[in-house]
Amino acid sequence: MKKCPYCGKQYPDETKVCAVDGEALDGVAKDRSKVTGVWRGVYGYGKRMKLPGLVPVPFTLKLKQGWFSQFTGLVTEDAPLGTPGTGSINGFFGSSRLEFTKQMPVGYLVKEDGTRITLREYIIGEGHPCERELPSPPIFYQGTLLDSNRVQGTWLINAHRIPLPDKQFLSMGGGSGFWCAEFITTDVQANPTGGPKESLFDKTLLSDNELEAVEGVELNSLGMFNVADAEALLDRFGQEDIRFQMKRNDAAMTEMMPITAVTGGLGGTAELVEILVHPDDEAAARKIIHWNDQV
Repeated sequence: MKKCPYCGKQYPDETKVCAVDGEALDGVAKDRSKVTGVWRGVYGYGKRMKLPGLVPVPFTLKLKQGWFSQFTGLVTEDAPLGTPGTGSINGFFGSSRLEFTKQMPVGYLVKEDGTRITLREYIIGEGHPCERELPSPPIFYQGTLLDSNRVQGTWLINAHRIPLPDKQFLSMGGGSGFWCAEFITTDVQANPTGGPKESLFDKTLLSDNELEAVEGVELNSLGMFNVADAEALLDRFGQEDIRFQMKRNDAAMTEMMPITAVTGGLGGTAELVEILVHPDDEAAARKIIHWNDQV
């Protein structure tokens, strides 16, 4: 039997990761003390992200271990699928776990036909001024070492709002998916291609919470709303961390896209939008709706 070093739960010998907290079990991946070097990886999307352009993207991490388990680094994504430019990495490594924040220099949106536009292009297209390119939102990665040279886990983009020069806000949903990587070399000047050699993801090694964060659960409908009311509600939902999706004409909106991408903006052509929320957030969402009805 193996024992989780964090919660103490015991598992059969073939189990590698605790299903409760995601910690590597005793005896697993204890021989790596630093992440310094070049890692070759790939990230993909969960079932909720179904746009044609969202396919697995290879990437390269160049990391340097610092003090107190902190590490920094750079990330590049392979063309033509990946985001252009060199992004920054800031993270923590300890007890066989990696957690880091990734941010790319220019943010992009993926349209329903799979093509990409920058955030700046989208904002200008909606009639707002935008003098410079905007960075991507922070992307939060967490992972567990499967052995000394392989890691896998999940990534998350939280719902957020982009302030505009005219004092309005662009409401953005979140995004999530899986990732894995393998260690290549300590030579940070190397630029490897290919890999990881192992299968893309082994979802059986992820905890129930990690799987739900990516794959989601069946959402509950709050009903149909006009575009202006939906915009106001989703601003509040974002502030309260309420998980949501929207539907128009029976086509689910990907959570990476702003509401205006679906509705055409407050003056768009969509008369009604259906809002769906996570079951655990439904009570809080209905309180917000009830409060809005009273004012």
